[in-house]
Amino acid sequence: MSEPAPHLGRGNEARRAGVWKSPWARRALVVVFTVAAVGSVVLVGVDLVVGRPAAGDLFVALLNALAAVVLWRPGSETPRT
Repeated sequence: MSEPAPHLGRGNEARRAGVWKSPWARRALVVVFTVAAVGSVVLVGVDLVVGRPAAGDLFVALLNALAAVVLWRPGSETPRT
């Protein structure tokens, strides 16, 4: 008997799932979110100097920092080879 036809998307989904587990991709995302958090904190400082409300930029800084910490934690717990 012949093998069944492959389903569209299954091979691609499996490959993309492996990228999220890659230490390089995780490290790159940590750097991106850390830079974004620092930039948002700078914007909060500018908002305070200019006299604008800083609540929105503070919220974005908090979310970026939280994303960086969440992505950083699994990478710090796995042993490096």
